[in-house]
Amino acid sequence: MKGRRLALLLMGILAVALTGCFGPIERPVADFTWCPNGFAGDLDYQFSSTSTTVPGHWIESMVWEFDDGTPPDAAWDAWHRFEESETYHVTLTVTDSRGVSGTVTKEVPVFLVAEIYPNWHFTLGWPIRITGIVANRAEVRLNSVVVRAKFYDVDGVRLTDGTVTLTDMEPGEKVAFTVDAAEYSARIFHATVEIDSFVADCRNPWFIPVAEYGTE
Repeated sequence: MKGRRLALLLMGILAVALTGCFGPIERPVADFTWCPNGFAGDLDYQFSSTSTTVPGHWIESMVWEFDDGTPPDAAWDAWHRFEESETYHVTLTVTDSRGVSGTVTKEVPVFLVAEIYPNWHFTLGWPIRITGIVANRAEVRLNSVVVRAKFYDVDGVRLTDGTVTLTDMEPGEKVAFTVDAAEYSARIFHATVEIDSFVADCRNPWFIPVAEYGTE
């Protein structure tokens, strides 16, 4: 009995010693921010890691999962195009120089940041123009918003375009716009108007637009 007690005592002392020497593994703290990126699409977002790990080590790799059926992205900071406006559970997994991983999942609401009110007005004559209202629905300032109008004949043939750039739109602000047709034509019969692009005032403007994602 005494031998058994001694063995248990020694095991307890050893466990305490090992815990004191090694302790539990301290995992990296995965974290990230996000911001709308309107260079090429209405529902494009950029994601920036703010992850950290223990002193003397560094983050070596990242994997992003966007909860929309697309493959994971191993980019250091990520750009992603969503297809639908809804809330997504975005997950970031980071691995540090020890080979230890940490994970975080956040709810990311995705929606049209720069929105044209549907009651815009089309005027024929001279000049041929569209007038309307644009709203900034984001929580950040929009440094610029480009509104593009497209003008067509009765057969749907696109005859000309027109653009206007709005600047410094604060969160929640609504701004009136006017877009004139770049070229006059008596054949112009109807028109469409859309957000061509916007630049959000993100704190980490690392994203460099890629030409292949440009709009027509």
